[in-house]
Amino acid sequence: MNRRLFLQWSGASTLFWAFPAVDATDPSGSNIELTAKPGKAKIVGRDFPATDIWGFDGQIPGTPIRITHGQALYATIKNALNVPTAVHWHGIRLPNAMDGVAGLTQPAIQPGESFHYQFTPPDSGTYWYHSHVNAYEQVGRGLSGPLIIEEKEPPVVDRDLVWMIDDWRLLDDASISNDFGAGHDLSHAGRIGNVPTVNGRFRDIVKVRTGERIRLRLINASNARNFALSFGELAPSVIAIDGQAVKPFQTKEPIVIGVAGRVDLMLDMSGDPGSIMPVVDSFYRETFDLTKFVYEETPLRSSALDSVIDLAPPELPEPDLSNAMAHEVTIAGGAMGGLRRAQFNGKWMSLREIARQGYVWAINDVVGNKLDMPPLIDTKMGQSIRLTLRNQTAFPHPMHLHGHHMKLLTIDGQPLPDPRWVDSPLLLPEQTMELAFVADNPGEWLFHCHALEHHAAGLGALVRIT
Repeated sequence: MNRRLFLQWSGASTLFWAFPAVDATDPSGSNIELTAKPGKAKIVGRDFPATDIWGFDGQIPGTPIRITHGQALYATIKNALNVPTAVHWHGIRLPNAMDGVAGLTQPAIQPGESFHYQFTPPDSGTYWYHSHVNAYEQVGRGLSGPLIIEEKEPPVVDRDLVWMIDDWRLLDDASISNDFGAGHDLSHAGRIGNVPTVNGRFRDIVKVRTGERIRLRLINASNARNFALSFGELAPSVIAIDGQAVKPFQTKEPIVIGVAGRVDLMLDMSGDPGSIMPVVDSFYRETFDLTKFVYEETPLRSSALDSVIDLAPPELPEPDLSNAMAHEVTIAGGAMGGLRRAQFNGKWMSLREIARQGYVWAINDVVGNKLDMPPLIDTKMGQSIRLTLRNQTAFPHPMHLHGHHMKLLTIDGQPLPDPRWVDSPLLLPEQTMELAFVADNPGEWLFHCHALEHHAAGLGALVRIT
């Protein structure tokens, strides 16, 4: 996409779902069917051709799922693609057999076949689902969707909006570039696209009313792009991170949403009727308007709602730091990463030899190139684990642990005033984080960088809990 197109707006539609959510309204849960299949999407507006995508039910984002906390989710995934797939329910503490990692927790869903997932999410919050087979291509083509677990008593708002923020690498004819797994992406920042979108649309607008209170659920579904969003004169209140409630705090600083991360905001729309306010991303050197709020002429009310925005505190097992098992995790490799050699298939090799195999990253000097490798952590159920993550590379890494949440304790040695629960913390270059969790969910779980090209090039490991 050329710069002229990048600076244009795609039209004056609104960022609402163009299709209904799948709701499980039966208290015991209900059956949901999703089909992974090809589709077409008008990503860059009516003046350009539709883009061929892969999507759940053939659309981007995939059909949104909303259930209430305490309900069971029964989901049948049908594969109408010509390649195998599987579905990972990102951020959910669920049984290992339902985690959706083909080759580890289940066989891949072959073309023409189906797989049934069944679990009851133990936590409310904002989550998402996505392919976990050749994810750097399948997610890059659109195979992801939102999963919302609503609180039984949610805070009072006028609207509850979901924004799946993403980016796409498109050619001038609006087709997806087929250079998945390119060497530069594997060894540098990952597949950074040239067309950022919200809910599958480039440079769309959101119509709002003065005095309106919006709960905005941000989900970063991109392969590798991180976002830092500013909301103009508004001061959003952050109420949840990675699906877990935090003590609400108001900020005018950019809201960082790392790859695979989620942030829930409360926005009191205080702009003047008829005004326009851009939502600006500034994570990288060049800033751009991701979308715009456009105020309608008629206010909803004269002042903001006076109601509680706090969510119920997380119900997660608290790690026992006095008896925690300590693990040091060092991430190395990539371009300018300083990695000289590492273990590949149990043998020490130089980085040059490893790169010939298509891998350039390592955790504790071990290249994560297969799912049957010795685990990074092997522990008994119930053990508290304290992780020290060190990023010795030139690039950020969103480190995702399947099946668990981790409590973020310190960043670069500085304790957080309010430690928070995360499942995909964004570890910046040369940064160190300390986290802790209780290994209370048995099975073999992936622990990997969610910059999908980094995972494909070796930045992954296993956590075994017995």
